[in-house]
Amino acid sequence: MPDITKPSVNPFREFNPFPWCCNNSYGIEEKIFSIKRNHGVKGSYKLHNPNDAINDKRDFFNKVLVEYSINDCSYDIFTVKDLLDSPYPFDHQADGNILGEIAERIARRVTKYFLKHLNKSGKTGGIFDKRFNPADREDFIVAHTEDYVLKIQQYPNLIILKRTGKGKYGYENIKELDGFFDYRYLGKRHILVLESKLEKINVDCDTLVNNLFTPLRTIFPEADFHYILFTDKNSIYVKSSIERRRQLKLFPVKIHERLCAESIGTIFFTFNESREDFEKIKEFLILQYRALKNLSVTVRGKTIISEKELTVFDGGETPHIKLVKDLQSGLWREIPLKHKS
Repeated sequence: MPDITKPSVNPFREFNPFPWCCNNSYGIEEKIFSIKRNHGVKGSYKLHNPNDAINDKRDFFNKVLVEYSINDCSYDIFTVKDLLDSPYPFDHQADGNILGEIAERIARRVTKYFLKHLNKSGKTGGIFDKRFNPADREDFIVAHTEDYVLKIQQYPNLIILKRTGKGKYGYENIKELDGFFDYRYLGKRHILVLESKLEKINVDCDTLVNNLFTPLRTIFPEADFHYILFTDKNSIYVKSSIERRRQLKLFPVKIHERLCAESIGTIFFTFNESREDFEKIKEFLILQYRALKNLSVTVRGKTIISEKELTVFDGGETPHIKLVKDLQSGLWREIPLKHKS
């Protein structure tokens, strides 16, 4: 198996946990693990409603609701189509699904940008061959062996199927992948699997090896493998040392050591966004979903009231609704919304 500690073959060595010794509170020397480098990608999000200026020239389904910016690059994280095509409704009964999907989409975008700008000798892409048609990508089989199938479930999410003789066509879903990246460096193929978690890291190490990396090694025997766990700082770092030495908690160390024993690199990345940011995005998407479905909405935003006008903002640049009062009749009338000039 390859030596993942060698910088010549591992472009991610500086991002892997490294061991060192220090004295604990009892003066006894102990080995701890720290992280030298995070991804270094400074991203920020912006919320839009369908009436904002950014959506002027877009068709209805492609109107952006959550935009993510990295340097001068801007990306659509959620559009109207994403909400309407969702397999679950955007309401508070699906809070966990919504928060998880927000985390996945931001983690994928940051990781993709990180890989593209990591090293001038590195190159992303190559997972799809000439059979791949972006317009007909659902259920596309990326690669397979006699016992395993790697396929697109709902782009860009992939799943691994194992031949068991059970289920549809004799295959069962054994693992879902939040993100999958094919990276080439100095002639070597590196496959990185992304998993995003908010707060609780409920990762089973044996499942990672048996249901994820063992099948992938069978499908891509020539590649080196890396596991990216994207989460918040408090989930992986000892609280007292987050800024000073970024010391890993015991469970992340367990994940690292288990995968390292299998010659699989481990990378721990953290979100720029706080839990409050994720909650804010979630509430905004629920509001937009209900508005699109013509359901009642609860708007948590700025409200401006004057003698003649009542304007309610929902987090976008333009008002969610604007009412003008007829002073003679006392009736309020909704007026068409226009974005700021």
